[in-house]
Amino acid sequence: MELAVITLKNTPANQEISRQIRDFHKKKGQPLAIRFSEELTHIILEASCLYLHDPKLLDSTTVIDGHLRKSAGHYEIHPRSKGKTINLHLDSELVAELAQIRSLVSSKTQQEVIRELFIRGMRSYLAEKEEDALAAKSKDPHS
Repeated sequence: MELAVITLKNTPANQEISRQIRDFHKKKGQPLAIRFSEELTHIILEASCLYLHDPKLLDSTTVIDGHLRKSAGHYEIHPRSKGKTINLHLDSELVAELAQIRSLVSSKTQQEVIRELFIRGMRSYLAEKEEDALAAKSKDPHS
C-alpha cells in the first residue's frame, strides 16, 4: 500500500508539530506511523493519508511525498501514485446491490469491491464479444 510521507528535521519545533499531527490523527481515528532516521536527524511521518490543520506549520526544509489537498477544515496529503478520485453516480438498484455485496465481503473495502466488479464485468464483456465473434464466424459459410 502506498503511503504519504512527511520528513521533518528533528528539532524541538518540529517535534511539537509532529505531536500536533499525531494528535489530529488520533482525534480523527486515523493511523499514523512516526519514526526517526537512523542518525536521528529527521522525523518521518507516514500514513495512507496524512491530515494537517494547516500546511503553513511546515517550513521550507520539510519534504512532502504526496499530493496536498484542501478538505473541509483541514488539509490532506495523499500518496503520489494513488489513483484519481472520480464521482460516480449510481442508480438506486446498483447502490443496493453494492451494499449487499459489501455486506457479504466485509473483509474488503468498498474500493476493492468496486474494482473487482469492474474487472469481472470487463472479463464478462470480453468473453461475450469473443463468443459473438466465434458464432458469427461459424455462421459464415466462406470461412
